[in-house]
Amino acid sequence: MSTCLILDCFSLVYRSFFGLPTSIKRQDGQIINAVLGFYNTLTALMEQFQPDYLFVASDHPSPTFRHELFPDYKQHRPPMPEELRGQIELIEEVIASFSVPMIKFPGYEADDIMGTLANYAPAGTHCYIVTTDRDALQLVSDEITVVAPNSRANKMYTPEIVQYELGVSPALVPHYKALVGDTSDNIPGIPLVGPKTAVKWLNMFGSLDDLLQNADLLPGKAGQNLAANRDKARLYLELTTIDRNVPTYCCWHAGRLAFAEQEVRRTLESLGIRASIPTLA
Repeated sequence: MSTCLILDCFSLVYRSFFGLPTSIKRQDGQIINAVLGFYNTLTALMEQFQPDYLFVASDHPSPTFRHELFPDYKQHRPPMPEELRGQIELIEEVIASFSVPMIKFPGYEADDIMGTLANYAPAGTHCYIVTTDRDALQLVSDEITVVAPNSRANKMYTPEIVQYELGVSPALVPHYKALVGDTSDNIPGIPLVGPKTAVKWLNMFGSLDDLLQNADLLPGKAGQNLAANRDKARLYLELTTIDRNVPTYCCWHAGRLAFAEQEVRRTLESLGIRASIPTLA
């Protein structure tokens, strides 16, 4: 079986930036803590998984279809720190030195890119999606594992682990989030519907659509709130559902991992980074 790594670019970039001190600089004073952290994460993943394919998915700077549906989507998030903004181009140089495609598409997020790549993986390929974003848990299947990076040991999400942690299957993760909300994306959810209630309802009815058809039968104030907010619940489901059919225009052959050690070494030297280069079996 072939192995594919799909990395959530900005998820790992932010993790690297906040995980290492900004005192890490090269001789000209340029801060490179995020660059170094991203390189170390990338190469550690290469050595751990020995992938046949590797892609990096990124957010596009343009508004997404979710912003058009819900203008408040992610509106509470602070702007990128200036100390990080100056490192993005350098991180892109690191990715390019390994001849790894970095894919972004107007109107979509990295989650949608990752979902599409995994959805169209060649037969016999297991995809490992590396992200700190729990929205991606809806993508988990027998052929797709979500990897949450950790400095000690990466956490691997299988369908069984998603079911155990959330109380619902991966397919119902967006339905669950539509009910309880998602503070990281500024999605409010249905008032008074918490995790236990959402899990109970979804296990009873099987999907948000079936649940909404029976909302008038639900007891208590939470049931009344759901009945009164059917349209909002459907909107939140659309916001939380990853689009797995983005027109990425990226051929799978482009992701086959093959890089020139000299090119990587040259890039590291220009960035002022001393680090080993991964070896692939």
